[in-house]
Amino acid sequence: VELVLQWAKFKTQTELSKASSSKKSKIQSVPKLEDANDAGTKNSLNCTLILTEGDSAKTLAVSGLGVVGRDTYGVFPLRGKLLNVREATHKQILENAEINNLIKILGLQYKKKYLTIDDLKTLRYGK
Repeated sequence: VELVLQWAKFKTQTELSKASSSKKSKIQSVPKLEDANDAGTKNSLNCTLILTEGDSAKTLAVSGLGVVGRDTYGVFPLRGKLLNVREATHKQILENAEINNLIKILGLQYKKKYLTIDDLKTLRYGK
């Protein structure tokens, strides 16, 4: 029984690691993402991701980008109530589209701790 539980845990961890991504300069697979021009480049630590509550708030944020510029600011609209990942199972996290999109956008990697500046430089957005 213990061997089966270990195998199931290993399987979910490998699926989570497949879902995590690396630093990419442009992401086409995330719908409704207004990506910063510098996201995923050497200047990505200075980039800020603005998360909005829906498409109407995204429209307002994008209109503000015309003033401050699109080089360091990206916008992504969240749909509905976000999943609380502290209380969620691995399966719930894997199946949640919003969480998976955020993982792709930020360039998060499974089981990596972002404690130093060098670790933060691997992300697509620093703020």
